[in-house]
Amino acid sequence: MLGGAAFVLPSGVANAASDGPPPLPANAGDIALTPDEIPAGAVRATHPMPKPGSSGSAFSGRATLKPGDSRIIGGELVAPAAHPSVVAVMSYFVAWDDQADEYAWFLRTCTGTVLSPEKVLTAAQCSVDLPFGATFVVAGRADVRQGVAGSGGQVARVASTWTHQGYNHAEQEKVWTSPSSGNPYPHDNVTVLTLKDALDGAYTPVTLPAQGADIPPADTAATIVGYGVDDGVNNTGVGLLRATTVPMIADSTCSSAYDFFKFNAYSMLCAGVPYSNGACHGDSGGPLFVDGVQYGIISTRFKGYCPADHGIYMRVPTFHDLITEDMARSGLVNPDWTGDGHSDFMVRCKTSGTSTDVCSKSGEVIMFGGSGLYKDGYYGFNAAMSLGYGWNTYTKIMRVTSWNGDGEPSIIARDGSGGLWQYTIGGDGNLLPRIKIGSGWNMFNDIMVTNNWMGDGMPNLMGRKPNGELWIYTSDGAGGWKNPSGTRIGTGWGMFNTILTPGSWQGDGFQTLLGRKPDGKLYMYNSNGSGGWQNPSGTQIGSGWQTFTTFMSPGDWNGDNMIDLVGVKSTGEVRLYTTNGKGQWINATGAVIAKGWQIFDRVF
Repeated sequence: MLGGAAFVLPSGVANAASDGPPPLPANAGDIALTPDEIPAGAVRATHPMPKPGSSGSAFSGRATLKPGDSRIIGGELVAPAAHPSVVAVMSYFVAWDDQADEYAWFLRTCTGTVLSPEKVLTAAQCSVDLPFGATFVVAGRADVRQGVAGSGGQVARVASTWTHQGYNHAEQEKVWTSPSSGNPYPHDNVTVLTLKDALDGAYTPVTLPAQGADIPPADTAATIVGYGVDDGVNNTGVGLLRATTVPMIADSTCSSAYDFFKFNAYSMLCAGVPYSNGACHGDSGGPLFVDGVQYGIISTRFKGYCPADHGIYMRVPTFHDLITEDMARSGLVNPDWTGDGHSDFMVRCKTSGTSTDVCSKSGEVIMFGGSGLYKDGYYGFNAAMSLGYGWNTYTKIMRVTSWNGDGEPSIIARDGSGGLWQYTIGGDGNLLPRIKIGSGWNMFNDIMVTNNWMGDGMPNLMGRKPNGELWIYTSDGAGGWKNPSGTRIGTGWGMFNTILTPGSWQGDGFQTLLGRKPDGKLYMYNSNGSGGWQNPSGTQIGSGWQTFTTFMSPGDWNGDNMIDLVGVKSTGEVRLYTTNGKGQWINATGAVIAKGWQIFDRVF
C-alpha cells in the first residue's frame, strides 16, 4: 500500500462534505504554489463544489436578494430564461489565506456565453492560473452563490480549454502593479471552454458578428449581462444574474482615457460612462449585446473600483474566426487530475530530497499542476504537490480518463508480478485504496493508454509483447473489460523502443499511435475508428528523437487546445513541441519549459 498521500485534490464530482468544501490535509502546507495574488472578486469557499447534471426545470426564476445586496452597479436582477445563452463559470482553487494564515479553498465566479452544447466563450483570465483548480459551467440559474443549489439549471464539467496565444497573464499583472512601465495591456483575453457534459438544448448558442464586422457607433445602447458583484469596493453580491444598459464609447475617447496601458482598438472596445453603471468582478467573460448580437466580451475596468472608468471589452469581430476554429475541433482528452480542463504532469522520484527540494523520498509521485497557458510567466506550471510514497513498487504507471464510465481520471499501475491496479479519488480528496483490475500483465514489455480506439467511446489499454505483437483491452465503462482475453491488432511493434498514444493526432477524431525507433525516427499510425488502421505501414513524421530519455504527450500544455509532445533529455531539460492539431508541427525545435528533471524516472 502507498503511504503519505498528501493534498490530492478532487476533480469535481460529489467530492465534498455536505456542509463545506473538501477538507485540506494537515500537511497541505507542503505544497508549492506559484507566487500570484488571489483574483479580484474571489472569496473563500464555504460550501461544496456543485455536482454535474441537471436539476429540475431548465431555468430558475429571478434571484432573491439577501441582506447586503441592496446596491447593484446600475443594473437589475434578471431571469436566466431572458438570456438563455448566458452561463456562470465557477472555479474552485487553492491559495494562501493571509487573514487566516493557512491554505484554503477559494471560489472565483465569472460569466460566459454558449457557443454550442459543448463550447462556452469567456475571458482568458477566467481560465488560466488557478492552482489545483476545478471549473464548472452553470447554466439556467439566477443564483449561483455558494450553497445555493437552486431549483433548475444544469452543471457541466470542463474538459479542455483554448486560450488566445497572444494573452500573457504575467504581463497583465505587471501593467496593474506598474502602469508606467510601458508594458502593453495583454489584449488577447479570449478563451473557449470545451465541456465534458453537453449542455441541454434550452441553452441556446449566442449570435456572433462576422470577422472584421464594424462595431456599433458611439452612444448606441448595449446590454451587458453577468454574475458579478454589486459593489466594486466591497465585492458583495457576486453570483446573482444581472443586466444593465450602457452606451457604446468611441475608440478615440477610450484610447485617451486608457493611455496608461495602451488601449488597442484592434482587439478592444469601450462601453459605459465612468462612475456609472457597468461590469465588475464576476462579470468577466460575459457578453455585451447590441440587438441580440454579442459584440464584446467583458474584460476589465480599472482594478479596485469598478465604476471609475469606461468598461473594456474584447472586440468579438476580431476573434470570430479563431473562436469558430476551436468550435470545430474534435474533443481533446487532457491528463487533467484536478478538473480545470488543463493538463497536469505526474512524475516519480528516483532520488531523495538530498539533491532537490521537490523529491523527499525515492518512489514519491509528484503532480505538477498546469495553468492552462504557456505564457503565464511560469511556462505553464502553477503548483506542485505529493501523491505519496511507495510508487517504486510499480514497473508501469499510467493515467486514464473515464475507466469507470464517469468521465473522471484515475491511475492504473502494474506491479512486479504483473498485477494491474487502479487508484481513484475519494470524497475527502485523497486516493482511495487500490483495486486490482487484472493480472498477468508482465507478459507485456510496454503498456499504453488510448481513448476510444474501437469507436465505442470507451478507453483502452494496449500491451506490446516481447515478440512485437500489439494487443488491445477495452473498458466496459464500469471498471471491467469488454474483452478480458484481449484482441491482437498488430505485429512488428518490437522495432520501436517507445510507443506513445497522444490521442487524435490528425484532428479527425481517430486515435493515433506514435512509435520511436532507436535511430530517433518517429512514425505515426492512425486508427480507422473500429479497431483497424488507416495507414498500417506507418508514416514518418520526425527524426532526432533519440536525444530524449523520456518523451510523452501531455495533451495540450500551451493552451491552444491542440496536442503537444514533451521530451526530457538526460540532462533534465524538458522541451515542449506544439502541433497545429492536424499532424504538423508549430514548433519543431522545442521550447524549454523546465530543467532538473533527471531526478525523475517516470513522467506520465
